[in-house]
Amino acid sequence: MADSPAGDLLSTVIGDLVADVLTGREPALADEPDAVHQLRTSVRRLRNVLAGFGRYVEKRPAREMRARLASYGALLGAGRDLEVRAEDCRRVLAELGRTDLGHALVDPLLAAHSGAHAALVAWHASPDAAALAHLLGMWGEEVPLADRARRHADRVTDAVLRHEVHRVLDRAAEGETSHEVRKAARRLRHVADAVGDRERAAAGKDIQGRLGDHRDALLLAGHLWSAGAPAVVVAHVETAASRALDGLPEAIAALRSLAGGQTNPETAVLPSETM
Repeated sequence: MADSPAGDLLSTVIGDLVADVLTGREPALADEPDAVHQLRTSVRRLRNVLAGFGRYVEKRPAREMRARLASYGALLGAGRDLEVRAEDCRRVLAELGRTDLGHALVDPLLAAHSGAHAALVAWHASPDAAALAHLLGMWGEEVPLADRARRHADRVTDAVLRHEVHRVLDRAAEGETSHEVRKAARRLRHVADAVGDRERAAAGKDIQGRLGDHRDALLLAGHLWSAGAPAVVVAHVETAASRALDGLPEAIAALRSLAGGQTNPETAVLPSETM
């Protein structure tokens, strides 16, 4: 990779991610086990790689792709979040020996999930779906690279990864449990995964996972409270939300050690900061 241009790396990485999105649609539409989750993850990975390497792809086509992927990801997320909440709710009721509450607490989530999946299937017959498929096809054939993608791949990936690490740390300094920290950690994970940096990918995954579990538990507690669940059930989930943050300061400290005390390289480097 040392002597090859970044464009070669990006063409391969982005091309593979585009293929993952395209091949993931059919099983997701059939609602096969875990298929919607896998497709949503592929969409997020592609968006995050385009964001992380924003300077090295053409801005206008990348902006259009990311906007369409954002809309698609939100549609996938609507059903997936309900599916996760239903699974978590079943698990909690089993832990507490209150499966008798499943009809009142789980069934509404399953019904809402069915509605969300029907909306996803219907969307795939829309002009917006056709436009996204066309765009993905174009990117799959040729990634629109910027001139600076001629730079050496090792230098580009090093600068991008160090930027992504500092991006997480900067947001963590503002509030460790924030939504923005979780998204930044997920972006670090996806960018690092894409270029084979296992250490930074694992660090991002650790932070993302803790904050993600915390968020899922809070959302479940909110559902249970609004559905009239017994206070003991809500309290059990709220305790789990707190426990999810155990070890978070250590996880952030571990990421800080990877930064090695270096300052954020080219702080204004990557203009595509917003997910």
